[in-house]
Amino acid sequence: MMDKNISYGIFAPKLDDLIYQAKNEIHAIDDHTTELVFELFQKLQAVAACGEDERRELWLTVERGTIDDFGDYDEYIEYGEVESREEFENLWLYYYPDSLKWYKLITLVHNDGKYRTIILDGNQIIEIDERPLSQRLSMEKQNAADYTELVTWILNAVENCIENLRAETYNEFVNKNLPYKKRVGKILGEECWRIYPKWKEEYLKDIANDEIRQFLELIKDQPEISPIGRLSKMTAGSFYDYCRLGYEANNYEGINEMTPKELYYRHADGRDDGLKDVPEDSADAFMAWFNDKKRFGGHPWEVCRGGNSTHISLYAVSDEQGWWLALAGSSHGRSIETVKFYLALAMHNIPVYLYDGREIAAMLTGKDWIGIVPEGVFPRYCDALFPGEGKMIQYMNLPFEETNAFIEATVWYPEDEVFLV
Repeated sequence: MMDKNISYGIFAPKLDDLIYQAKNEIHAIDDHTTELVFELFQKLQAVAACGEDERRELWLTVERGTIDDFGDYDEYIEYGEVESREEFENLWLYYYPDSLKWYKLITLVHNDGKYRTIILDGNQIIEIDERPLSQRLSMEKQNAADYTELVTWILNAVENCIENLRAETYNEFVNKNLPYKKRVGKILGEECWRIYPKWKEEYLKDIANDEIRQFLELIKDQPEISPIGRLSKMTAGSFYDYCRLGYEANNYEGINEMTPKELYYRHADGRDDGLKDVPEDSADAFMAWFNDKKRFGGHPWEVCRGGNSTHISLYAVSDEQGWWLALAGSSHGRSIETVKFYLALAMHNIPVYLYDGREIAAMLTGKDWIGIVPEGVFPRYCDALFPGEGKMIQYMNLPFEETNAFIEATVWYPEDEVFLV
């Protein structure tokens, strides 16, 4: 059985402090720490790499310790962080709810061995630069940091993991005991709605059942690559008109007071690559602008502004058959707007293709798989955590409320096994 009681004189609050100090002071380390880092990487040669750059991963554990290891009650009272012993205990258990805390260790050797990197709990804490000092900053030597205590703990914990790998208990212990908040899984949207009915109510409040049925029917027949039909021409004016249809469907501000072009500049990103200077009624002028190779860096197609993954885009597309539109906006918070935008165009017989159309349809009906990612991982662009699962467009961390209900409804993936060389 994996020994979970080895703390090497350090408990979770102290270890977190050491990690915090190291991640915020990435620079050269002193000779003693360097020796320990090389010893660590030498020890890790016994563990099989699991990716490029000699990537190795291990789960390390440390005990929570007592409340006295968390902090001094009198100091918390003095600084006004708590008002009672009960508050102090609740704060301790909030930060350290489990008797054992888990940390993912990742080590990398890259750039032909010139750099050795240690990542702990998602934080890069140490990087060894093996280039000659003449190639580095002159101040590095005198600013060298001493991380002996932290690296010594990691070294001891790694030795313990290797012992348990040899005893063939490491992988079993990890799969049985790793907290769910550290794991990867997937849950159906309808299961989330069952646990939190208000999520469904809030998500669908701005779309009618008839609109959902109409959308599902249209998307079911959407071709794989581009829509059926083409427009014979495209002008800046017609593009603004198409945007207006989407704005109107979503009751955007200014519908009754502004021209289509004014609406576009009210709601679009604004970095238009010079679109505003293109005559609105000239197909030739629009084509010249569209094909201008010097035009780059703008966001003329971001017609409903938002963040990197939360805006809505409407692209004008040209091929040998004519013009068509491509619509994109699959983030959960904008997907209803996107659906209504799509329906407005489709009901006016405008050839439009919706990216991620079937995935959005699944989202509307709760049939979509939502990826659950570990704490500390921002739930966006997490495809790499779900290989072979098809396309997921929604991710989340395990919620703090109704946690057990979510755990039971989630399909959890087994942890990747670690092997000795």
